[in-house]
Amino acid sequence: MNGYSIWLDLEKESRTNYRNIISTLSRRLNSPLFEPHCTVYGHMKMDLGELKTFISKIILKSNQFSTSAKKIKVGSSYFKSLSIKVDCNPKLQDLNNRCKSRFSLVKKYKFDPHISLAYGLFKTEKIYSVMKNIVIPKHVVFSGLSIVKTGKDVEKWETVFQRKF
Repeated sequence: MNGYSIWLDLEKESRTNYRNIISTLSRRLNSPLFEPHCTVYGHMKMDLGELKTFISKIILKSNQFSTSAKKIKVGSSYFKSLSIKVDCNPKLQDLNNRCKSRFSLVKKYKFDPHISLAYGLFKTEKIYSVMKNIVIPKHVVFSGLSIVKTGKDVEKWETVFQRKF
């Protein structure tokens, strides 16, 4: 699972709101902290320079945009145990399509637009109890793209390249 992932970065206010939620849930669930993001394309083992060139070109053709937060999702895998499903609007889908057309031969990636709130394996009852008094913003604003070196160890993730729209 090690490799590079392309993340949509949240705009300042959205990032602050989601950082607070992730921090609160991290304390309540004893789970790792991470930056709020939406993965556009993930887990590619390839040349970083090539990825940087690609991101730099995409940024020129994109603008900051928002989408709706749809619903809370509870899953049974470590990286999808608790997340917010976001609306796959045309701008979000276009970014994924550009990545897919460029990288699908390197790595197949199933796009599932969401913002993770916690990583770990938790009982459903525990998730519902820790979500009490957590208010999820109705919209999220995206302001740029990052290339992040990812892997199984969340605490070793590293942003290696970042550009704003």
